[in-house]
Amino acid sequence: MASIRRRRDRKGTRWIVDGRDIPGGSRITVRTKEEAELRRAEMVKQGQQAQPTAADRNITVDGYADRWLAEIAASVDPNTLRSYRENLARYVRPLFGPMKLRELHRGHIRALLAKKRSDGLKPNSVRLLRGVLSVMLGDAVEDHLLQTNPAATAGRRRRTRPDTVRPIDRQASIKTMDYAQLATFLACVDTRCAQRERVLLLCLADTGLRPGEACGVQWADFDAVARTLHVRRAVTNDGRVKGPKTGAGRTVDLSARLTAALTVFQAALEAEALVAGRDHVAPWVFAIPARSARPQGGGTHGAPGTPSRPYHVGRLFDRLIRAAHLPHFRLYDLRHTFASHLIASGATVDYVSTMLGHASMAMTLTVYAHHFPKGDRQFIDRMAQVRAATPPAPTPVADDATVPLTLEALTDLNAGSWPRYGTAPVQPAESVEMGALGGISAGYHRARRAIARRPASSPPSR
Repeated sequence: MASIRRRRDRKGTRWIVDGRDIPGGSRITVRTKEEAELRRAEMVKQGQQAQPTAADRNITVDGYADRWLAEIAASVDPNTLRSYRENLARYVRPLFGPMKLRELHRGHIRALLAKKRSDGLKPNSVRLLRGVLSVMLGDAVEDHLLQTNPAATAGRRRRTRPDTVRPIDRQASIKTMDYAQLATFLACVDTRCAQRERVLLLCLADTGLRPGEACGVQWADFDAVARTLHVRRAVTNDGRVKGPKTGAGRTVDLSARLTAALTVFQAALEAEALVAGRDHVAPWVFAIPARSARPQGGGTHGAPGTPSRPYHVGRLFDRLIRAAHLPHFRLYDLRHTFASHLIASGATVDYVSTMLGHASMAMTLTVYAHHFPKGDRQFIDRMAQVRAATPPAPTPVADDATVPLTLEALTDLNAGSWPRYGTAPVQPAESVEMGALGGISAGYHRARRAIARRPASSPPSR
């Protein structure tokens, strides 16, 4: 229930209305008690209107998960929905399913994440699991079934959370081909693949596009004169067409060999269409030809004229890697290889980030920081040359300029002055000198008292 209390400070008397313990409540400060009473009444009224029914209050984790998945089905990507459903079914429902949702607290979430991490689940998988719980329980807070989201801060106080993906772990999962391995792979592609597959795999190697983005390229996106390709869409494994991952398109530069390969491929498709009596070609650069379509129910690759799918490109890539007798690589490693080779050629962080379509340069540095040069001595040599070539500014000559300064000469300088750490022990009253007491407050007053006690006939020592 909302409460009111008075507070007095240098700004005067104020009234604090604290309604954080009711649904939708908050803490506010007003100037008068009457205004505080009105605001408190509004909070109470809003909290009563937002109270869920008794049945909702006792809803279980299983019950709310079913309702939540049904509500978000139309607003999230199908792959995201499938990931949510699988994480809940595999890790959350067996443990918390029969439990009342309102009984779930942070200790439960922390214990679950720690247990899965100790069982060998990878940090990124644990991170995705916590993300699913955070999204679902955050919606439960908006539905007034929970006061706080127990997954939002689970493990935040710990130095290392179970779902933390360290940069070293992220970098260890990235595999890149060296120049010889990439040349061997592309040579195998040239001898084993048809023209469409050759150009598709070369596009992945020379642009760093995500596999779905490469499958979604249309001829209208290709500019042979400017040697650019505009990335506007991506294709999923089930054949759906959606926007790029970051939600914004980008323009990437093309190598000379890729531009030539695309130009020749486009001319070949136009000649093929002319022979077949068609006046146009499919809009998709890597469209499925009619001869590649399979009957329905037999694992079809898609209808003729539709774009290729990343899953099938990945299967082709695996066969080519084995045929070239190369170590194990994934299709996505062509993107990592492009980024590492681009960095090795001296590209800046912002250019690499633009080419890869990252949301920010921080993402590029997080993933590929270890590829950027760190031990190039030319930078420090260049700095030394600039420093050596810069003359000093004219300064007046001091009187003691000919006397060399050393650390030893400065050690005893003003050793007894006040900036020195600590104070030297006070000498007996008979040997205290006034000149040695300057700046030391405590020693100075002790010396004054010693001199005052000295007989008048004995002059101070010099």
